[in-house]
Amino acid sequence: MSYDLAVNLPLRAAPTARLREALAHFPLDDALLGYPAPEGGLAVREAIAGWMRRHSGFAAVDPRRLLLTIGARHGLVLALEEACSPGDTLLMEDLTFHGFRLGVLAHGVVPAPVAMDDEGMRPDALEEAVHRTGARAVYVQPTLHNPTTATMSLARREAIVAVARQHDLTLIEGDVYAALGWQGSEALSALGELAPERVLHAGGMGKVLGPGLRIGWLLAPDDAAHRRLTESLQLSTDGLAPFLPAIVAGWMADGTADGLLDTLAASMRDRNVLAREILGASLRTNGGMHTWLPREDADAVYERARNAGVLVTPPVPFNAGGGAGRGLRVCLGAEEGPGRLEQGLAALAAVL
Repeated sequence: MSYDLAVNLPLRAAPTARLREALAHFPLDDALLGYPAPEGGLAVREAIAGWMRRHSGFAAVDPRRLLLTIGARHGLVLALEEACSPGDTLLMEDLTFHGFRLGVLAHGVVPAPVAMDDEGMRPDALEEAVHRTGARAVYVQPTLHNPTTATMSLARREAIVAVARQHDLTLIEGDVYAALGWQGSEALSALGELAPERVLHAGGMGKVLGPGLRIGWLLAPDDAAHRRLTESLQLSTDGLAPFLPAIVAGWMADGTADGLLDTLAASMRDRNVLAREILGASLRTNGGMHTWLPREDADAVYERARNAGVLVTPPVPFNAGGGAGRGLRVCLGAEEGPGRLEQGLAALAAVL
């Protein structure tokens, strides 16, 4: 028997039930079969702006600066293309989202690590990295960092912004976990709220409703950047299919998405408690759908777990500079049944 603790998925039964109902009653019209606006329909972007004000740390969001993307990673890639050219250096946390790191390499951009602490990227390390590399752009995950679960305090966010302003840096803010990160905690301003003139803010609904919906967005810092990004979308996609975004926008507007988020967050809090009970006090948890287990022997533990039928995320790709793994990301949502999750965690604990 195998257990999937490797993939970051939300619990999907409740969104699936609501989607089945929505598909049965969705009001179809001819406009859905025409060419969509490349940046997404304004009504959809207005709904996303409202969601960001409620769940992403923004006091205000101009929907005209938003672009609808094919998931959050698509938004990150668009931001990368806007901020960097091939051969440029992009600074990022020394442990980082492996999917985006691979995209950075594929675009001919050089990733360079910035040291972290328990709150994420360190401002002093960012300043040192700027002097060392001459980089002009930074990728940062301030809320429920992937993979470590770190969340920056407001003071840390302000310090990162201060360094960015001092050195005229562009910040690419990855924010897919913000809605979960703020459940039951004091709201913290997004970097895009603190420094709107220099932040490309990427988010999405994949970690709330399921990545299969492919609903993401990118907030541009100004009108000129929005025009360039819209042109890129026009050339690459000719506009995104509007059907599923219209359903999700309706859920954002009528409270359905908020209710699904509340249900997911409550389940994830319970799953985080369970994981800590089974894997021990060294496990880093923050209420999200993944946890982080620091291990100097992460690569060896990964192999033992795989041999025991437990899949966790391979540790090596998280390191921005390459090299051996320093911990294991343990995901809590792919195993939908709580009994399956408990069995998988117990099997993992047995090989630690």
